[in-house]
Formats: sequence, C-alpha cells, structure tokens
Amino acid sequence: MLSEKSKEVIDFIEECRAQKMINDDLFQCSEKMYESLYEVEKLLTNIGKRELFLTLEELIFETITLTKDTYFEYGENFESVQMNSVINKVKKEAM
Repeated sequence: MLSEKSKEVIDFIEECRAQKMINDDLFQCSEKMYESLYEVEKLLTNIGKRELFLTLEELIFETITLTKDTYFEYGENFESVQMNSVINKVKKEAM
C-alpha cells in the first residue's frame, strides 16, 4: 500500500503531465493511446456498443493506475531494504 506522501508525489507528477509541464516518453505514449482509444469510442458508439467502450476505458485507466502505484511501491520497498541493509552493516561493524 502506498503511503500518503507517495500518493501526493504521484498526484503531483500526474498534474504536471496534465498541465503539459512534463513531456516525456510516458506522456507522449499516453497521448497517442488516448487518441486511439477515443477513435475506438466513436466506432463502437456508431455500432451500438458504447458499453463495451466504457468497460475497456475503465479497465485501461485502472490498469495504468495500478501499474504506476505498484512500481512506485516497489521503489519504496527497495528503499526500505537498502536502509535495513545499511543499518545491519553498521551494527555488524560496531560489534
């Protein structure tokens, strides 16, 4: 589970991207994905399958959010492991 501080960092980064302050590979790829997604919306709506689009859109958003949160959480956990390793090393050297 992400800490509140980590969630704030992710929200900050997302807001920077939304305001086009960050124009990295992820931003550019996301823009292309959303453009294509909304083309699919038009096609599915025209054939009476808008519900399928809404399900797909929700799953895409949820997958992206879970992926970002998961990898940020991995980073937090790695930081904890590194800190514990340093502490254990110092304890060993002190003995």
